[in-house]
Amino acid sequence: MNTKKRIFWLGMHQVLSQTELPHLRSLGYEVFNPPYLSNIYDQSAVYDWSPPDSSLPKEALRILAGTNFFYDEIPPDAAEVLNAYFEAAIVTINPLWLVHFLKAYRGRVIYRTYGQPYSLANELINIGGLPLITERNDFWFMPHSEKVAGIEDEWLRSRMMVVPYCLTKDVTDLRDTWNTEAAVPELALLCPRVADIPYYSNNFRLLKRHFPARGYRIFGAQSIPVDDVQVVGTVERSELLRQFARMRGFAYHYEEPTVCYLPPIEFMTLGGPVLFKNGSLLSRYFPAEAPGRAGSMEDLVKRSEQLRKGDGSLSREIIESQAEVRKLYQPEFVWPLFDAAMTRALGEEGANRAPGLIYTPTATTTAPAAQTVLVAFHGFGPLIVHRDGKYHCAEGIARVVRQIVRGLSDLGFKIVATSRREDAGRVHGFLAPAASSDLKIMFVDDDISGSGKPMTAMRRLREIASTRPFSANVDHLKALYRSKNFKGMPRALVSTAAVAAFKVLRKAQQRLASVKLAIGVVPHEKYVDLINADAGIDHVLIPHYYMFPELSRLKDKDVVLYLPDYMPHFYKRSAEMGATRQSALIGKNLAGMARRVLTNSAFTASYLPETELAVRAQDIAHIPLPFLNDGSLSAETPETSGQLAKLPRHYVFYPTRSRPSKRLADFARTVAIVNERLEKAGSKDRLFGLLTTPLSGKSAGGAESHLVSLPELTDAELGYLYSNALCLLFTSEMEGNFPTQITEALHLGVPVVATNIPLITLELGDVSACLELVDVGDVDGFADRVMAILGDRATAVRRQKEAREAASRQFAYDNFKHGLSELFRR
Repeated sequence: MNTKKRIFWLGMHQVLSQTELPHLRSLGYEVFNPPYLSNIYDQSAVYDWSPPDSSLPKEALRILAGTNFFYDEIPPDAAEVLNAYFEAAIVTINPLWLVHFLKAYRGRVIYRTYGQPYSLANELINIGGLPLITERNDFWFMPHSEKVAGIEDEWLRSRMMVVPYCLTKDVTDLRDTWNTEAAVPELALLCPRVADIPYYSNNFRLLKRHFPARGYRIFGAQSIPVDDVQVVGTVERSELLRQFARMRGFAYHYEEPTVCYLPPIEFMTLGGPVLFKNGSLLSRYFPAEAPGRAGSMEDLVKRSEQLRKGDGSLSREIIESQAEVRKLYQPEFVWPLFDAAMTRALGEEGANRAPGLIYTPTATTTAPAAQTVLVAFHGFGPLIVHRDGKYHCAEGIARVVRQIVRGLSDLGFKIVATSRREDAGRVHGFLAPAASSDLKIMFVDDDISGSGKPMTAMRRLREIASTRPFSANVDHLKALYRSKNFKGMPRALVSTAAVAAFKVLRKAQQRLASVKLAIGVVPHEKYVDLINADAGIDHVLIPHYYMFPELSRLKDKDVVLYLPDYMPHFYKRSAEMGATRQSALIGKNLAGMARRVLTNSAFTASYLPETELAVRAQDIAHIPLPFLNDGSLSAETPETSGQLAKLPRHYVFYPTRSRPSKRLADFARTVAIVNERLEKAGSKDRLFGLLTTPLSGKSAGGAESHLVSLPELTDAELGYLYSNALCLLFTSEMEGNFPTQITEALHLGVPVVATNIPLITLELGDVSACLELVDVGDVDGFADRVMAILGDRATAVRRQKEAREAASRQFAYDNFKHGLSELFRR
């Protein structure tokens, strides 16, 4: 009787077939790896497959050996064999292979990856992998480096265990055999498949433009022969390593931050020096001052020439710096970590439980013990950005909702946030830190019913039409033509035509929906019916008065409408400020059905009953907002080598969107006036204005050269910019809410220069006199205050102490949470 744990290993890469596959067998597992039967050519694939030793029945072996597990859906007979005979599976590299496998196999799965230039989480969401992973126990995501996982969403990272991977034995056996004396005056470059893959064709042209034919050899397997003396082409592995060993160095020009090709690591292992371009994953392994780092292509060429001409000092310095990096791929470092990881992942059941991220509404009549609040959030999903491992959103309401979610979670409520499928990872990543394990995501997308390949293809084409520019299909057709892949052209032409048709249909549907809304016809969405039928959902928070018109069809739910302001009350003919009949009708419907209307400002509460929304005064709940930007107080300093690099010495800051009420022309004109005064006084100092929206032309007020736009900021970056600003320069003439910018500036000890408007004075009362308040439009007055702060910023900070202390009390998080408790538990 076989006592070994049987594992299905879905991989075909030449390196992995020589390293991880045999090593798994050496650990005592019986491992079956299928043949690569796909018609998609891959230069890294093993094609000479032979059946592995196996205790499987002959019929099971016959089925597995005849099934294409790569790129195709897994047929029922193969799925039956997988579930009957395998206790676990390891799927490598490709997310589509993984999704197909998860649909067919019910057992434990490890997804093993080695770096890729795109987000796996995003791709998995696009091809239906999110629910397959988040609802599945004993799933492991196993990337080779923490550095490649920063771009992934938290729902995938939460199932992660990092395990490095190993070089092949033929390379490690030659460790440190490279000899500078035996090397010829040539350097190695890397560019495979230059004739049939556009990405590599572009890289090939880049190399040809910067590196002369003499002295530089271009390595990499070529599926189509290339008539160029520099191109080594596809050669036997032993010959490749022999030629490698003759090079004086290796110049690695790629810049992908999450991909590192193996040849430069192999060359380091042989003992030779490797130059690398800044920004690549390889560069991220090294400290900033590493001697092999090149800041630009020109720098890479210059240093390459130094190595090629025999600069021994530079060569030795680079080689000495490489020890810690090349160690990451050596067997003595990798295998102990690999063994421990596999023992854990393939050992005790339930070691990696499913987070249960997806909420599926069910028709129930009994509510659960914990109250549940559904938060309509799918309108904000496309606005959320994932960068440097953090999630942020420039839309202020989304940040307010996150704070509401935090408060409700702290009060014991369960949270369900709506999202479209393609945005689910970002929505979860943005809200999860506030809600912890209390958050689930509900999809609002309508599925196309049906099954089988035709319906799956139609559904995929519709998704492409709604999310991808049509130019992507055209680019794909061009790539097929350039590579002479005429066999794939008919299918690509059909899918391109279908996508074009879907896009036309989608635009027509959007126009029709707009017409219906304009005449008061509320759209019908299936997800609203599902919410109505689910007694487990007690409350619904609608965070905008016109983004979710379909929610006016809610029935028997406790609805709270968040209404921070209603600017059309003051800008009655400005469509830019939201003054449209369509929006007003939607807002009036939602306000009429809501049990309570939540606002954060006493001023807003005072005028809402007078607006066309006809909000009942007794239904308004006024709960002041706390400080929103907890991320800015983190001890971690944000990355300052990117858009925060080389900040001006003196700058005023105003993070906001461009709206007529913001009077950003006053902001720009103030910067210009201050600089005119500085120049007249003979000072070399200049003031800059930092905004989160670009200004040009007349709006820039003659200050174009001193205005900087940073449109996408993480919370940490926002806090950093506040803390280093000369002051907040708040020029708005009207806000529907107490300005969060003032709350944040006071909280961080930043001087405030602002307009003297009721929103500020009513909310802060007498202590508002501590701020530098100026009449609306008085740019000379703004300039006077900025000049004074430029002369003595510390005094301005001390003068605002009372306002800061009052704001800390009035806008305390505990007060906010108490207000939410009264609002949702009444």
